[in-house]
Amino acid sequence: MKNSLTALIAFLVALTLGAHAFFFQVRYDQVAVLTTFDRADEKDVIREPGLKLRAPWPFQKVTTYSKRLQVLEDQLEEQQTSDEKAVIIRTYVAWRIDDPLQFFKRLDTIKRAQEQIVPLLRTTRGIISQYRFDQLVNTDASELKINEIEVKAAAQLQKRITEAGYGIVIEKVGIRRIMLPEKTTESVFETMKKTRERMAANARQEGKAKATAIVSQAANAAARMKAIADRRAQAIRAKGDREAAEHYAKFAQKEDFAIFLFRNEALKKMLKNNTTFVLPAEDIGLFDTASTGKLEK
Repeated sequence: MKNSLTALIAFLVALTLGAHAFFFQVRYDQVAVLTTFDRADEKDVIREPGLKLRAPWPFQKVTTYSKRLQVLEDQLEEQQTSDEKAVIIRTYVAWRIDDPLQFFKRLDTIKRAQEQIVPLLRTTRGIISQYRFDQLVNTDASELKINEIEVKAAAQLQKRITEAGYGIVIEKVGIRRIMLPEKTTESVFETMKKTRERMAANARQEGKAKATAIVSQAANAAARMKAIADRRAQAIRAKGDREAAEHYAKFAQKEDFAIFLFRNEALKKMLKNNTTFVLPAEDIGLFDTASTGKLEK
């Protein structure tokens, strides 16, 4: 019984080793290159997932690569802008294997690929020297050229990768971080201060111009209103003068009676609340005339 169990275990181990030697697995997110005596051609590139048959080592060997994006982040490095400002940037590149056979022949491993991409990426970052500092760092988003720089850098890096025949596609080159050296920071703060002072001066000047315009408009409006009021007053005075002239003509015919009426009206206003008053004797005749409406001569 013991010998049978040992034999069964030995058989299973041999079967497992044999399966490992004659079969290999390709996952859905992988692509494999099957080499025969370290040589391969296009038909040896396996892109479909599943269990595949092979000859045991050393006759055939399998190298698998991931289909997923590979992200490589470079170290911080100082760059000069076109206006001679220094910036410290960190870039990254997202890439994937497009031609597994070419990648296998030229680079073989992911580590080797990264070693080749890094110096090309650093050379590509020289594009930043074509742009001003305010196109990299600015509170106005419309002035920034980060996206433009990234697109140009990706195109330039892809061109160099293609020329090298690495079988790699560059999906994106991005700027992960932008830092300022201490000296540049002081210069930037001074520039920002001057910019704000200039903006404040422009705002004050604009405010004064608007205030002057408002005062001028108000003065013009006041002058127009005064002119209208003066014309209206003149018209009212002219009408009053005409009416007064008519009354004066009538009063001139009986001046004594007119004067008495005026005095009588004035007394009525001044002496209210049943006040008794005495008229001069010479005015009695005029009072009687006022009551009858006739003037005594």
